[in-house]
Amino acid sequence: MLLIIKKETKVAKVVTFANVKGGSGKSTLCINMAAILIREGYSVALIDADQQKCSQDWITGTRDKLLSRIEIIDQAEFIASENVDVDFLLIDTQGSLTKEMAQFLFQSSLIITPCRVSRDDIVGQGWIEVFLKQSNRDIKKAPILTVLNGVNKRSSILSHVIEQLKEDGVQVAKTCISQRVCFAETNVNKISVIGYNKPATEEIVDLTNEALKLIRSEA
Repeated sequence: MLLIIKKETKVAKVVTFANVKGGSGKSTLCINMAAILIREGYSVALIDADQQKCSQDWITGTRDKLLSRIEIIDQAEFIASENVDVDFLLIDTQGSLTKEMAQFLFQSSLIITPCRVSRDDIVGQGWIEVFLKQSNRDIKKAPILTVLNGVNKRSSILSHVIEQLKEDGVQVAKTCISQRVCFAETNVNKISVIGYNKPATEEIVDLTNEALKLIRSEA
C-alpha cells in the first residue's frame, strides 16, 4: 500500500535522481517510481536531462498503460518557468555535475541518489552531498536519500557500505533494490516492473513510500 499525500495544490513536488557516476540506476528507479505514482492516481511528468535520453525513449516507445500516462517535459521549458501543473515532476539527470543539474537540485523537493555497491558509485553519490553542503545559496536545500541499488542483500559488503555511509552522515534508504534480471528485461521491452515481477514491485513501492514520507515531513 502506498502512502497518500493530500493533494492541496498542483505545484509539482520535484524528485531529482542524481549521481555523478553514470550507470548507477537513475533511469530505472525514475521510470518505475513514476509508474507507481501513476498507479496510485497521481499526475506525473518527467524530464530526461541525460543526453542519451534513455528515460524519454523508454516512455515514448512504451505500450505500458502506466508509463504511457507520464508527460514528457522539456528541461529548458521547466528551467524557464520553474513550475509544472502536475502532482510530481521526476527528473532523470546525466552522470555529471552540470549547470543544469545544479539548478534541478536546487528546485527539488527530494534528491534520490541511486548507488551501487562500488567505490565509484559511492564517490559519485558523495559529490552530490558535497555540492549541496558547500553551496552558498540562501534557500532550503532538499533532503538527499541514498538508495543502494542492484544489490545482493545477503552480501556482507552491503551491510558494511550501509554502516560506512551512515557514519559519514548520509541518509540511506531502508529499502535496498535487489539485482534482478527483470529490471533489464523491462528496460528492453520498455515497460515497468509493476505487475511484471512481484518482489521488484514490492521493493519499488516501499522505496516510493520512503520518498513520500520524506517529502511530507519537509513540507
